[in-house]
Amino acid sequence: MDAMVTARMSQLKKDRGNIILSDLGTNASAAINCLFDYLIENEQLPFSKPKQLEPTEIERRIALVDGISLPAENRFAGMTDDQIKRERLGMS
Repeated sequence: MDAMVTARMSQLKKDRGNIILSDLGTNASAAINCLFDYLIENEQLPFSKPKQLEPTEIERRIALVDGISLPAENRFAGMTDDQIKRERLGMS
């Protein structure tokens, strides 16, 4: 039985990433599976830990035109769904 992995990111990042993955002849599921295969085999990331980047000015303008909301800061990054629900309900 397959398990589902959930990730949080801006819609803009998802859309741009999916375009690049498609151009490379793959998709997000295949890319995530490759990442997990690498993690299991090597017990480390295949790249340095990514830092949280602020959207560029052009990304902000594109998002404004497209009606996409870009968070100023992602305070939910690294939280489980249950932790996020508790935080939003003020139960933390």
